[in-house]
Amino acid sequence: MSAEGCGAPAGGVPLPQDTGGQAIVEGQVTRSGVAVPVGYARLLDEGGDFVAEVPLGQDGGFRFFAAPGTWTVRVLAQDGLRAEQTVTAAYDHVTAVQVSM
Repeated sequence: MSAEGCGAPAGGVPLPQDTGGQAIVEGQVTRSGVAVPVGYARLLDEGGDFVAEVPLGQDGGFRFFAAPGTWTVRVLAQDGLRAEQTVTAAYDHVTAVQVSM
């Protein structure tokens, strides 16, 4: 997979930890304990509808600014690897997600 065409910079954008009062969902994707740097994280709403997508960073990291509520993080990586995890976001909170493939 490549980041071409989605408009997001390869490796993601480093952001500070201050939430600014927003609901943040962020995490890291690993396979056998090693970061997965090539792939995408998608944010799906409670109905399973696509909301946003970001490329994974070199450290396998991703970050979304979301509304409060329940979300699904779906990760798509090389070799057809796929994983999902349901999370709950809240204002002024960083929801940390560890996704193992």
